[in-house]
Amino acid sequence: MRRYRGIILVIGVLLSCSSEDPVNPDFGLNFFPLQTGMSWIYQVDETTINQSQETKLTYELRVTITDSVRNSSNQDAYIITRETRTSAANPWQTLDTWSARIENNQLIQSEGNASFVKLIFPPSMGLSWNGNQFNNLPNNGNLFNGSESESYRVTTYDLLFGNGATEYLKSLMVVQNNFVDAIVGKDQRHEVYARDIGLVYKEVTQLEYCTTPDCLGQQKIDKGVMYVQSLKEYASR
Repeated sequence: MRRYRGIILVIGVLLSCSSEDPVNPDFGLNFFPLQTGMSWIYQVDETTINQSQETKLTYELRVTITDSVRNSSNQDAYIITRETRTSAANPWQTLDTWSARIENNQLIQSEGNASFVKLIFPPSMGLSWNGNQFNNLPNNGNLFNGSESESYRVTTYDLLFGNGATEYLKSLMVVQNNFVDAIVGKDQRHEVYARDIGLVYKEVTQLEYCTTPDCLGQQKIDKGVMYVQSLKEYASR
């Protein structure tokens, strides 16, 4: 009888711990926080190439969640205002307006006329998905390899990411494409998200090489873009 009393006591303790300390599942939503009033300022270095002529721009980009509305699917869509300035001494100039929403387990961001699935929740190492399933971009959104390209993929998860003097302890990287060909060019794109902050780094390299007989295989850039966006500061509300 004493043995059964001991079993009952252990079960009672376990039930008590379970009720007092509930397990909170980690869905990873804080990798892309959506809250009205949040704002991020990025340093942007952008180089465009056309017929081997380079144009370089350096500017600041401010991204602010200015409002939220209930859309036709009964989901909260967050309005994102983007502004630029060439230096801190100059006023912000409106660039465009995007939006973002969480639908089922997908973070969908509308950028102009195209929507992209930026993240899947909960994220995990090696997770992959079709980031272009909600748009009609030619070649499946890729410069060269179309639908044969690998899907968006999480290649690092909850690891340290260093961006110059700034380090983010828990971040994940999403590789959107990693196509490299010595003859035709390259299409390499990835984004890094940090917990409780959001996007902290973005890099795009899309280059088309000259393929005429006189320059074939020389990796002479005919046209393309190189874009780096790095977080400088952010505010939660």
